[in-house]
Amino acid sequence: MGILIAMRYPAKLFANLADHTYAMCGTGAKRWSCWGGKTGGTELRRGTGSTARADAIAQPDEKANIKCYLINGVCHQAANRILFPAGITVAGARGYGVSESLFGPYGRPSGPFGTCPSPFNQYPAITGDLPQCEGPVTAGMRRASPNPLSSPERRREKAYLSRVLASHGKAAKMFTASSEHTAPQVEEFHLEIFRYKINYNLGHVGHTLTKRLSDIRLSTERSRTQIERAFSSNEMKWAEFAREFDRETVSFQNALAGALKADHYTSLTGLKRGETITLADPKIIRRAMNS
Repeated sequence: MGILIAMRYPAKLFANLADHTYAMCGTGAKRWSCWGGKTGGTELRRGTGSTARADAIAQPDEKANIKCYLINGVCHQAANRILFPAGITVAGARGYGVSESLFGPYGRPSGPFGTCPSPFNQYPAITGDLPQCEGPVTAGMRRASPNPLSSPERRREKAYLSRVLASHGKAAKMFTASSEHTAPQVEEFHLEIFRYKINYNLGHVGHTLTKRLSDIRLSTERSRTQIERAFSSNEMKWAEFAREFDRETVSFQNALAGALKADHYTSLTGLKRGETITLADPKIIRRAMNS
């Protein structure tokens, strides 16, 4: 079985922009761009898994069926899908806690009105490795993972991701048959994924705080759905959509900071209180505008 590696690099020209993430196999001969670049990064994590399956998940465009940028997810969710055969994510990348809160680990399965269908196709029947991924790990990557997890931490992460995937499985029909679901059902799916994250990052914080955080997440979901609808119906152009999305993202972080103790805010988002990030990468937006 091959090696899959989670990679990240900072957006040097934009101080408050989240890290870009991508994936590669252990030999370095196959890389998946995940909407952005695929060179110049540093290792986050590595794991054992089928590189052939990762390549199938990635699809030829290397976006892992994260069809609409900022609606279904960003590079973090695309990378997580590709890294799925190894059971790892890009946790540890700057801004990942925020994107995970808004999109879940594996992305939102659709946009408004059934637009942007983006199911997580896992290709369980595909095994083995790509020819270019068979061989020793690239010399520059022979070090231990910089963010190792203890065995108990790894088990907790695995249980969390299993719950997320089970929710995706249960909701699959809902997102492929738009006439069979309502807005509250879709909202509850996203809230369920977010509550799993709350439990994973913060533990059992009690009903009152969980309800408050869920209400913040629901408010953001409804606000972003409005701008997604305007964008999907061509009432809003790319530049305006990206600005509005980032405004909602920052507002979401500020609301969380107001509801949480400083250490809990850091545990949930990976950021210090008073620190916020944006997710709309201008380089990716420019490419999307010209595509």
